[in-house]
Amino acid sequence: MTSRRILIVCMQYPVAAGHSYMTNELAEALAARGDEVEVLVLDWHAPSGAPPTRIVLPRGITVTRCTPREIGFIGEMLRAASKFVLTGRHAANTARHMLDLSRFDAMITWMPAAAIAPLLPLIEHGGIAHRLLFIWDFFPDHHREIGRLPGGLAYGVARWWEQRLLGRFSAILCTLPGNAAYLRAHYRVRSDQRVLVTPTWSDITPVLARNRDEIRARHGLPTGRPIAVFGGQIVAGRGFDQMLAAAEIALAEEAPLLFLFVGDGRLVSALRARIAAHENVRWLPAMPRDDFLELLAACDVGMVATVPGVTSFSLPTKTIDYLRSGLPVIAAIEPGSDFAAIVRRYAIGSVVDFGEAGQFQGEAARLAIRDRTMARAAAARCLDEVFDVRHALAAIDVAMAD
Repeated sequence: MTSRRILIVCMQYPVAAGHSYMTNELAEALAARGDEVEVLVLDWHAPSGAPPTRIVLPRGITVTRCTPREIGFIGEMLRAASKFVLTGRHAANTARHMLDLSRFDAMITWMPAAAIAPLLPLIEHGGIAHRLLFIWDFFPDHHREIGRLPGGLAYGVARWWEQRLLGRFSAILCTLPGNAAYLRAHYRVRSDQRVLVTPTWSDITPVLARNRDEIRARHGLPTGRPIAVFGGQIVAGRGFDQMLAAAEIALAEEAPLLFLFVGDGRLVSALRARIAAHENVRWLPAMPRDDFLELLAACDVGMVATVPGVTSFSLPTKTIDYLRSGLPVIAAIEPGSDFAAIVRRYAIGSVVDFGEAGQFQGEAARLAIRDRTMARAAAARCLDEVFDVRHALAAIDVAMAD
């Protein structure tokens, strides 16, 4: 295959040792097969105002990082809107002065396209023929449905803006077949735009717990209890009410299952307040990826829960980490989701209905004592056939085919 020059534009790209994310895993997979990769990062969660930086990583991947711009003395909603507009403009200026856009064959980015709106005309003017947009969550529909974006005028403007920007991409890639159908039903897609499906991806190398008791003790966790773990952002839309309701049932029934939450986010303080009343619930802050995977391998079952009332489907990325660590998965997800079919097809866990906290607790407890050898075998097959990054590379090749 002829080497291609690919620009990745994203809002998260870890470079520190022990940290990884799907963006840098994709970049490294592309570079490993011979593509030339540059990355422009809008470091959304960094402090505002710092000048852009540029580093060269192993495999020759060049990363240009720019920090956000925003107006901080106005209301929260206007501040967030200003961050979208001003950070996008700053990213476009950074690209104009630090990147030669005319040398790229393709650009890969993620929804929301509004975050990089000022950059898109430069991409087109630079002659980048292949412009690929990955959709993990539909903006702004999903964000309104889970309470992270108000309705009314703010939603209407965001929806109109995002729809206009979708037309600037040559291919759109969704995580599940149901989401490709949602895209066609709720957004206008041109006849010449390719719509493809590829699940999220990650490194699929198995993680083994060298000494479960020692790892648990290091984190202040009991060594003699089964542990159900959630790892990820502690924010709206993660189904914490269902998981905590299951913990309350387990506590009332004097079940030994411990519910562990690992991560940071705006709901941490509320979660910790709930924990104070439940001795079978624990929280740990976010940690480097390698340490987190090691901790997962010392647990017994991974928890996935979304929220009711959403009209598109999510594919919880934390599932990949659970499977790498050999954990079965207990999931409460949207009815009709293709993810439920994956869980059942590969026998990697159980799917329960929304609101069935007792069923969630019971299945979590059952899976926590499942034979680990069988769980690991099922996980390995699912990782290889669904979540390996090679499937994303194949979809990218199709998207870029002449």
